Amino acid sequence: MRKEYLQLATVSIWGLLAFSFTLSPALISISFILLSVIGLLQLNLKDFTKFEAVLSALFVLYFLSSAVSFLYSENTDEASRKLILKLPILCFPLVFNALRKTESKHFPSLVLIGLYAMYLPAVVSVYNYISNKTLFDQLILESKPLPIEFGYGIYHIQFSILLALSVVLGVFILLHRKAWNLSAFNKTFIGVISLLNFVFIHILSARTGLLALYVGLLMILLPALIKMPLRSKIISVVAGLLLPIVILSLSSSLRNRLSNTAADFEVAWSGKDANDYSFAMRVQAWKNAIQVIKKNPIIGVGIGDADKELQENFALMNSSITAANRKNPHFQFLETATQSGIVSACIFLLILLYSLFGKSNKNSLLASIALLLFLASCFESILERQASVVAYSAFIAIALAYGSRENKKDLAL
Repeated sequence: MRKEYLQLATVSIWGLLAFSFTLSPALISISFILLSVIGLLQLNLKDFTKFEAVLSALFVLYFLSSAVSFLYSENTDEASRKLILKLPILCFPLVFNALRKTESKHFPSLVLIGLYAMYLPAVVSVYNYISNKTLFDQLILESKPLPIEFGYGIYHIQFSILLALSVVLGVFILLHRKAWNLSAFNKTFIGVISLLNFVFIHILSARTGLLALYVGLLMILLPALIKMPLRSKIISVVAGLLLPIVILSLSSSLRNRLSNTAADFEVAWSGKDANDYSFAMRVQAWKNAIQVIKKNPIIGVGIGDADKELQENFALMNSSITAANRKNPHFQFLETATQSGIVSACIFLLILLYSLFGKSNKNSLLASIALLLFLASCFESILERQASVVAYSAFIAIALAYGSRENKKDLAL
């Protein structure tokens, strides 16, 4: 009875977490802490497989490597803030344990909740875009994001990553629908909401989320495609190619984003003035971060001093970039290396590589989400904002808990 109550509590708190991503930073913290407590109450390290134990240890090691850089940070207030922000990484083993102790029958509910929690802010934001279409189309051409109009106003790239993760989860459970014993209603609901979220992410047109989505979907669909009969393969490939083309033809926001991207890349390639060009400014930020890293490659400049060092070096390196456009790297590997050194950055990279190529490489859900997050981390510092650092830990945890063929029944199509 106690076990069943804990499982129902896990599902309920996961729901609170999913909705809190766009509603309240305080609720994000509360729900993640509650999931960690449930995991702690059921913790028995002997239950972990070797793969699960190694991956959990890497998460803890990454947090500790960041914590060490607190010791040589001059700005201890900023260092404390960033360490608190990264606490979900330390709590990964506990959240994973809470999810792995939850029976497989609850997984469809977790997916349904996640899909709907992302659908609501997406549909509201798309409605807001349509209501102000002329203005927002022009903003897109100027490298400006479409706002997410829901709750406290989540950063658009963070939301696009969450939307991509929800679609991947939805597709995963539909591919393995027989193993999860989905009802007709659940199959229809998951299919419709996954499709709508897929469409919405194109209309909202955050490039990082779109790139991560397609890579994640490719990783999860490829094994299924290989098993299909030839006729089904042809139909699936044609449908997969036609769907984004249809969306592109219907979505002026996506067309404008692609037009802006082409201009952005041309500026970055030619070395023209990068101000107000999103990708070109990122390239300058990467160069700036590499210079700072070269000065302190092993231990970094300190987790509390990285922002200050990056801004000071930016002023010396490239004064043509205006102060308002002197951004941090938007690349988690470079961000971590600046803060805590190359060793810490390599641990971060190892978490994603181990998830992809470790012993559990049969886990297509884990591999898909790990690759999705890896691509996202190349264009966004996903561990420097609350929503994305929690999503990083929570979604790898759910993929590890429910995607493994070794620990769950065979998820045959």
